[in-house]
Amino acid sequence: MALESQIRPDEQMLWCGTKNKKVSVMEAIFNPMLPIAVLWGLFDLGFIGMASGASRAGAGMMSFLVPFFLLHLMPVWLYLGGVLSSAARAKNTYYIVTDKAVYIQHGIFQTTEERIPYNRVLSVGTQQSFFDKREFTGDVVLKLDELVYTGKRNTPHQREIKIENIPDYEELYQTIIEYQQLFVGGTSEYAPQDMRSFPQQPLPQYGNPQYGAPQAPQYGNPQ
Repeated sequence: MALESQIRPDEQMLWCGTKNKKVSVMEAIFNPMLPIAVLWGLFDLGFIGMASGASRAGAGMMSFLVPFFLLHLMPVWLYLGGVLSSAARAKNTYYIVTDKAVYIQHGIFQTTEERIPYNRVLSVGTQQSFFDKREFTGDVVLKLDELVYTGKRNTPHQREIKIENIPDYEELYQTIIEYQQLFVGGTSEYAPQDMRSFPQQPLPQYGNPQYGAPQAPQYGNPQ
């Protein structure tokens, strides 16, 4: 596995896994784009039918309408492409969790690999879709605290990374919390918040010493 070769010598692998293909495909089918794609497709197909019936004698008109509506149906093609590629994307997605970071590999034609050290994790949580509940799977959600270069300065930015559709998501959630605390020296001052139990804290203001790091709840027994 190419992702395993990215693990650093001083790291210990704690967990590895892939997405559940069945859940991934069902989520791709029944997503918010479904009603839009259906209505868009029905409208365009109905219009194409009326136009073709009204212009049987005009081959020139049809030579314009067909390419036009093929392009106009782009939302439908995008939806169908997402559904048809969902199994391949699930197969090519691979996760590794070590005692210092989370590794994610994904992509169909071009593979992307990312290492997420625990000191970038602002909060951790879990979630389940309807199909996750039916298949006893779920997601671990990591909210990352990052700096993004915009213009002439770095700007605080948050984004989410998901370890999706895995059967042991609750156990993995606990593992990430536990080892993130160890990563910062056995204290929970910078440990990620549990998104399921505690309100979110605002991002620290970078470059201004009057703002400290966000405080998080104490996990485990204090030393």
